[in-house]
Amino acid sequence: MASRTRTPATAAPALDESASRRRVWWLLAALVVVSLNLRAPISAVSALLTPIVSGLGLSGLGQTVLTVLPTVCLAVFAFTGPALVRRMGEELLVATCLIVLLAGDLVRMVPSQAGLFLGTLLAVAAIGAINGAVPGLIKRRFSNRLAPVMTLYTTVLTLGAAGASALAPRLSGNQGTHWLASLAWITVPVALVACVAWLPVLRQRAAGGRRARIPATLWRDGLAWQVTAFFGFMGLSFYFVLGWLPTICHQRGMTLAEGGLVQAVTSLVQVAGSLAVPVLIRRLPDQRSVAVVVGVLNAGGLTALVLAPISVGAWIAAMLLGLSQGAGFALALTLIGLRAKDADTAVGLSGMVQGVGYLIAILGPLVGGMLLTTRAGLPAALVLLLAVTAGELIAGLGAGRNRHVLEPAVPRPGTPR
Repeated sequence: MASRTRTPATAAPALDESASRRRVWWLLAALVVVSLNLRAPISAVSALLTPIVSGLGLSGLGQTVLTVLPTVCLAVFAFTGPALVRRMGEELLVATCLIVLLAGDLVRMVPSQAGLFLGTLLAVAAIGAINGAVPGLIKRRFSNRLAPVMTLYTTVLTLGAAGASALAPRLSGNQGTHWLASLAWITVPVALVACVAWLPVLRQRAAGGRRARIPATLWRDGLAWQVTAFFGFMGLSFYFVLGWLPTICHQRGMTLAEGGLVQAVTSLVQVAGSLAVPVLIRRLPDQRSVAVVVGVLNAGGLTALVLAPISVGAWIAAMLLGLSQGAGFALALTLIGLRAKDADTAVGLSGMVQGVGYLIAILGPLVGGMLLTTRAGLPAALVLLLAVTAGELIAGLGAGRNRHVLEPAVPRPGTPR
């Protein structure tokens, strides 16, 4: 009579497949927890800026440095990401950066200007390096599900930022006197959970990991620069809106509270924009039309904000800009994985795109502030941002082509090889 139990030869592959699925699901869950840490430490400080300035006696220069420092660090340490991945691998780099991030969150608990700036530097440096490593990790471990996993990553980033912005003022008390405790509760527990959740992923790497071989010729590749330009122009517009949307609404007649609500709605709608990207990508042969939609929505939102009656225009702008920014950020990060042929190239492309892109993005709040405080005002800012949006659209048409970086262009018929 035939035995009903499986022989070891047939049972072993099933066990291996089950263990592999568990590792994949654990990695996905760990990425979600890590993603929650990659914007909350920044947005929480922005939401608590007024009580922080008052409590620590920050000067105007100190306040400016505190608000610009995160974007500068995101750029600088995105550049270092590929070199660090080459030496350590993505899993070990993320683990090391999570420890540095937790240390930075703890240092910020010291009630002093030195503690605030040193802790912010440590935390955002770690975030910048992780930003550079994650696209390569997703490309290598989820190559068949790249767009959905990248969208999950960007959506959780957005939710983490929005959640921290919403919770930080509430936890700090009516007068903001408990801002230090609020900052601690929002950042430290989640960073600690991320460190613990990443340990099994680190053991997977130790069992079979390798060091990345990142191509050095990316900086001479035209397609890589188109992806970079798309990210940078999108980021410039995004950070201008992030920094100045409530102020613009107030200048046009809204109360500060109403302007803050418009900003909150914009952040919430970004989630819907992010979630739309994998659905659109799955139905289209390439990503050029998605880039066009992102640019058109952004132009429409900016125009409504400046030219339409503010009682209606602000809410139209919140919807259009939210959809554009959410979809644009998700598309930009997804393009890093789609345009790279392998995980090593994705790491190098990620460092280039985010490093240069965040340097461009810094100009958004800086130039926007300069224009909004001069007689040129909103009309000049609108003209500049529409020009930037046109550049974003043109770059997106190039970056959205179904090609890989470092791959020769297919010659047209009749062109000699």
